[in-house]
Amino acid sequence: MDRRPGRSRRDRGTRREGDDAPTHSLIEHLHFSPDTGHIRLLEQRMLLLHADSFGTLRQELIGALGIDRARELLTRLGYQQGFDDGQRIRALAPGTSPAGLELGPRLREIEGFVRNLPNETMRYDIAQGEFYGDYHWRASWEAEAHLRHHGVSGSPACWMMAGYADGFCTAYTGMPIHWRETECVAMGHAQCRVIGRPLAEWPDDEAAHAHFLQVDTFVDTLAGSRQRREDEAAELEGFVGASAGFNNVARLVRKVAPTGSTVLFKGESGVGKECFARALHSISPRSGSPMVSINCAAIPPDLVEAELFGVERGAYTGATQSRPGRFERADGGTLFLDEIASLDLRAQGKVLRAIQEREYERVGGIELRRADVRIVAAANQDLWAEVEAGRFRRDLFFRLNVFPIEIPPLKARREDIPLLTALFLQRSMARCHKTVRGLSTSAYNALWQYDWPGNVRELENMIERGVILAEDDGIIDVQHLFAGGEKLEAAAFHLGPGGTLVRQRHADTAPADAQETLVDQLLDEGVSFERIESLVLARALTRSGGNVSATARMLALKRGQVEYRLKRNDLTE
Repeated sequence: MDRRPGRSRRDRGTRREGDDAPTHSLIEHLHFSPDTGHIRLLEQRMLLLHADSFGTLRQELIGALGIDRARELLTRLGYQQGFDDGQRIRALAPGTSPAGLELGPRLREIEGFVRNLPNETMRYDIAQGEFYGDYHWRASWEAEAHLRHHGVSGSPACWMMAGYADGFCTAYTGMPIHWRETECVAMGHAQCRVIGRPLAEWPDDEAAHAHFLQVDTFVDTLAGSRQRREDEAAELEGFVGASAGFNNVARLVRKVAPTGSTVLFKGESGVGKECFARALHSISPRSGSPMVSINCAAIPPDLVEAELFGVERGAYTGATQSRPGRFERADGGTLFLDEIASLDLRAQGKVLRAIQEREYERVGGIELRRADVRIVAAANQDLWAEVEAGRFRRDLFFRLNVFPIEIPPLKARREDIPLLTALFLQRSMARCHKTVRGLSTSAYNALWQYDWPGNVRELENMIERGVILAEDDGIIDVQHLFAGGEKLEAAAFHLGPGGTLVRQRHADTAPADAQETLVDQLLDEGVSFERIESLVLARALTRSGGNVSATARMLALKRGQVEYRLKRNDLTE
């Protein structure tokens, strides 16, 4: 049984200023199914929670973690909720408009968090990188809970709401937006007020309030003095993310950093394994000593031992002087072994002994040297599969696999794309000594839909290419970004009625005769409709890397519809 809530006269008859584009009502996407225990809004499962209990949980988080950590945690939670809602609104109404942007505040009202009163209609121009919003919040659950449990606050307390606004607007517009709460009921004001602008436009002291988006915030007291933080900024400046996958990796790095345990980063090429390794070193007790990196795949097999362990003078022709290897140079610090699976079996044995015995010999030498290093390794292959194939030593695998951390690919954490895009845009403009005004809506949409086989590294290269190809003080468009042979989905975009680029689905782009031939073949073979559906779902799920939301977009379905069909076809894990 599925019941939809009744709509009041206000819901039926009132429209907000500027709400002229969407032809649907959000209320039509709210469903109660008490017989199955489900509440759904925009095809995602919702929960009705007791506000007092949630307030008590918030109070206990502050007591257990301290106000700064609790604020960071709850702001991130709000950001995730807002970003997900922003994606769903974009899916409901392709393209972007001020009216669609206004649905974010309306959603938060439906969810019971706050009453939004715009002081003026939100306005933005993606191509120009412009955004401005000004709202009063009334009946803020969060401000009331904070005031009740902690009394008058010295700073704003609507953390989840501010995070939600950041996440929704960032997802909807494609550029990082930050909302600052300038007045708050928890501070004794009559009502809360927030101002929204692009993150890059806020002064440094205010941008610091958005630090929850950057993983280098976990470089805390372990990293030492303020001067130390400034020295590390260059290494960690590209380290941004807000997705659940990114945050989980950051949590694991923060957890293992104080120990001396060996860490193994796993993930596709370009996901940022070395960035995470550097962050790990920077917050470890060894941060005062060097971190030395070596790409095992870039060293010829006959030189690997010399690079790792050093060479004594006269060890071979051309060795005119002794020189230390990476183990020796990293003494007291961290040795990062990238693409460890590329080592041949002989070199693997030497590395195993150095890790096990903490000693080694230079090539051509007889003196045993001590190696006080922390090993951090990275692999873009399945090391266990390499062990089973006989290409990687089993004993070395177990030595490295003490604390494995899987870094998800960029396509599985698309929430990070707007933040990374903004960062790489600023970096590329500085590197190329050139100014562009931003990315077009079509360019943002293309970045959103692209499959990212090269991950974060590919995104950075693509943004730099866009800066180079765009006109001075111009706009980066799709053709500037995808000029390196990257393949979007076949006919991924076509011109819409207004001359804008509109994304097409695979089924729309296949020739009609090819579709008919495929259907005839399936019918001739007696394949059931249920089997066809199961095959299509399984293939779409594989192509999306197991991401249900991406699968839904690929099939032009709602996420809830895909979840139902996956369960019906027994395709869920």
